[in-house]
Amino acid sequence: MSKFRVVGALVGAVAMVGLANSPASAGTDVTVYGPSVKNGCSYASAALFASYGETITVYDKCADGWSAVVKVDVAPYQSGGGYDFSVWNPNGAAGSPVVSNRSYAEGTGVCMQAGVGESSSGEWGYWGYWSCGTA
Repeated sequence: MSKFRVVGALVGAVAMVGLANSPASAGTDVTVYGPSVKNGCSYASAALFASYGETITVYDKCADGWSAVVKVDVAPYQSGGGYDFSVWNPNGAAGSPVVSNRSYAEGTGVCMQAGVGESSSGEWGYWGYWSCGTA
C-alpha cells in the first residue's frame, strides 16, 4: 500500500470516530409570554420549551389570581387555531413552575402560546403570540 492510501485511510477513520462521538445537533429553544391582566406586572405567564431534554416549563409571573397556561402545537401543526395539548400551572406566582417532560424526534417543530385562566374550570384567555422552536 502506498503512503497516500495509508494516510487517506487513517484520516477517514479518524473523521468517522469524530462523527460517532459528536453529540446530536441541538434544536431551538423558545420562550413565550402571556400578557398581564394586572397593573404592575409585565407578564401574567411564561413558558419555555427546552430542546435539550424536551421539557416545557410553565411559570406564573404575576400574583393576579389567575393560573398560567400554555397551548402546545407539535408538528404536523393543527389548522384553524388548533393545538395538541395544554399545560397548566395552578401554583400561583409564589409557587413553583410546572415542568412537563416530553419526547420528540430531532427536528420536530414545537409551537407554544401562553395565557392565563382558571385551572379548575378550564376557562382561559389573554393569549400572547405563538412562537416556535425545534426539538
